[in-house]
Amino acid sequence: MRIDLFKTFVRVIETQNFTKVARELDISQPAVSKQIQALEEMYGVLLLERTGKKLKPTQAGEALYGCAKDILRAVEKTERVMGDLLETRKGRLLLGASTIPGQYIMPSLMTEFKARFPHVAIYMEVGDSEVIMGKVVDKQLDVGVVGAWAGDRRVDFFKWISDELVLVVPEGHRFLEMDGVTVTDALQEPWVFREKGSGTRMTLEDALQGRGIKREDLNVVAELGSTEAVLASVEAGMGISLVSEWAAKKAENSRKIRALKVKDIDFKRNFYVVFPKQKQRRKSVDLFLDFLRKAEIRPAM
Repeated sequence: MRIDLFKTFVRVIETQNFTKVARELDISQPAVSKQIQALEEMYGVLLLERTGKKLKPTQAGEALYGCAKDILRAVEKTERVMGDLLETRKGRLLLGASTIPGQYIMPSLMTEFKARFPHVAIYMEVGDSEVIMGKVVDKQLDVGVVGAWAGDRRVDFFKWISDELVLVVPEGHRFLEMDGVTVTDALQEPWVFREKGSGTRMTLEDALQGRGIKREDLNVVAELGSTEAVLASVEAGMGISLVSEWAAKKAENSRKIRALKVKDIDFKRNFYVVFPKQKQRRKSVDLFLDFLRKAEIRPAM
């Protein structure tokens, strides 16, 4: 059974135009005519007749049209079911994550997902939130996990897990002797910032702007391209900074750094899962999105 003949026939009936069908299927108009003739020879009946300039299906043509539609739907369902099965057994995921989820959250989740679906190959890119968002929009990535959401109608998203930025200072810092640190206290210190485009920096700047504080009001001594670089600089005494609680709790165990909360300002945020807006996704992508929705995780102490 040649499925291509049924596809051509259905489109001829629906468009009543050989030329249009030829363009749609990227074949010549004579090829369309030959496929219709092949069907007529196969069943020994006339399928189409002309009424003036219009094509009209014969009684046999009407009957075949209904049957051909059923056949094509069955073929499409079969391909979808088998494709889903193949994706479950041997699929691939192209992931992207901003620095905090990419370094501190996703590795353990990827390990857990691989344990459930060992035949799904996972590739992950880590970059700042703006870069990851751009690649999801361009469909270079199947899923992105970012620390800032600017709103883009070209992607779907859901709010994922919460995070809070905490103040990190080197051991022996004067703040450790204080009964609570305020924004005014923090403004008197040298600061180390993440680079522009970082979700951490966006959250920090948005919270400060809510208090009428601009970046220029801070003594920013360095802008660095990763959270690890920021933590190393704080440990070395270059300045203080705000980082995710995920990074801070890990750093307190391995570096000469202490984490504090600024008592008179809220630095909470959410991580977002973003993915291209499309009607149908690969099974492995849907499996991973469902896995993330059900994940229950908190920063390790």
